[in-house]
Amino acid sequence: MLTLLLLVACGPKTPRPAVSTGPHALTVMHTNDIHGHFEPEPAEWIEGRPAIGGFVRLEQEVRSVRDARGRAQTLTLDGGDQLTGTPLTEINEDGSLGGAMHSLLDRVGYDAWVVGNHDFDKGLDNLSHYAQNHPILPLSCNLLTPGGTQPLLPQQELSHIFKVAGMRVGVIGVTTEKLAGLMNKRDFARLTLLPEAAAVQAEVNRIDPATDLIIVLSHVGVENDQRLANDVTGIDLIVGAHSHTRIENALHINDTWIVQAGSYNRELGIVDLVEQDDHITDLRYELRDLLPSTATVTADPEMQALVDTYKQSIDRVYGETVSSAGALLGRSYNHESPLGRWITDAMRDQSGADVTLYNGSGLRADIPAGPVTRLTLFQCFPFQNPVMRFTLSGKDLLGIVLQNLAADADEKRGFLSTSGLTWTWRKNVNAPEVVTASIGGQPLDLTHDYSVAASSYLVEQWQKYIGAEPRNVEATGFTDLDAAIAYALKGPVKDPADVRGIEAK
Repeated sequence: MLTLLLLVACGPKTPRPAVSTGPHALTVMHTNDIHGHFEPEPAEWIEGRPAIGGFVRLEQEVRSVRDARGRAQTLTLDGGDQLTGTPLTEINEDGSLGGAMHSLLDRVGYDAWVVGNHDFDKGLDNLSHYAQNHPILPLSCNLLTPGGTQPLLPQQELSHIFKVAGMRVGVIGVTTEKLAGLMNKRDFARLTLLPEAAAVQAEVNRIDPATDLIIVLSHVGVENDQRLANDVTGIDLIVGAHSHTRIENALHINDTWIVQAGSYNRELGIVDLVEQDDHITDLRYELRDLLPSTATVTADPEMQALVDTYKQSIDRVYGETVSSAGALLGRSYNHESPLGRWITDAMRDQSGADVTLYNGSGLRADIPAGPVTRLTLFQCFPFQNPVMRFTLSGKDLLGIVLQNLAADADEKRGFLSTSGLTWTWRKNVNAPEVVTASIGGQPLDLTHDYSVAASSYLVEQWQKYIGAEPRNVEATGFTDLDAAIAYALKGPVKDPADVRGIEAK
């Protein structure tokens, strides 16, 4: 099957006969990267960071659009990563962690979703139960069973042809081909992942004769969406996800339009298009902020009741105040940050290791000034990765310092926050260079072995993040969230005063 898919991808494109000449008007509504955010969340791009969105407000907006366009003229799609991010995705409902999302998404009335990388966070078996019980159709053309013989998940289809607005609309799902570095390696060995472009082209060619419009529902990120638009023929519209990009004006590459709607259930993307003779002849796009004040219909009582029920369940477990923060502790993917310093200090306090490490991409929310609850910390560290203790040499740790300097200088992801490990650096002609490096206030010994603690994710993905294979790996028995809560209970949450990487004068 794998060979067949790749051969078809390279074959000639078959012209597709239209059902009718048209014109046909269609509205596509879309969200992506909800990550369990079911209540309003701060919108950092709006002055004052107001809380917007949530499922009550989303349902209102979707309903108002359907009322205006006609339900039969609309498709509603989600770009994946529905799981991991809030305690909602820790609720076991319908046989899976995160199953509570089923009821909320179904109440909105989605037509299809694509499998994202974070949907695997609780394991392949959990995702299989999630897909089996999900009332909405899961799609992915490149996620297959071992050997590439059939779709990986129950109910999953490579694509689906919807008969809507007087035409046949083919929707193809595609999942990031970088999945190997984003999920559990044991689970990754239980699937076949095809290259994005080849799998999409094969599926376009397969369904092309039976469709009037082809949409790719993509969880590969905006840069790869643009590559798909360049490399694959026959795509009319890409509805994107994964990179959390707020595309305010639809991108147009070759004959393909690209859209994406940010993240965390705060915005609704609305594509109004006209199709005639197998082509989009007109497209208007709006990325609509879900502000409370802009609702034009009343809240749905059943949706409100669902949200209230889940909120009460979460508040009972996560509502306890464990500390307070006098000022915001912010985060960064590619620089040293207050939150990165704080969590690595917390992990070193709990583990007793010489050095602790934390990846910037694992910091999922800031700690705002004010009361710090268990929920506050969960939102920062929702993956709840077990903390592992292991051995690295001084030479290995120096490599991490060099990697951090490069990430900081080039604005690239890959920066590891540290505790116990500090350094000074200076600018050189070609690149920053290390002047001094210390462990616990003592000069770094390149030949010495040091005890290190980090999340299980970093240990498993050591080639990507650490650069040297950890030795003598053992579990500490606690997670990063456990360490954060324990440390917060000891006193106020504040930015540690000691900066880890200092430019030499």
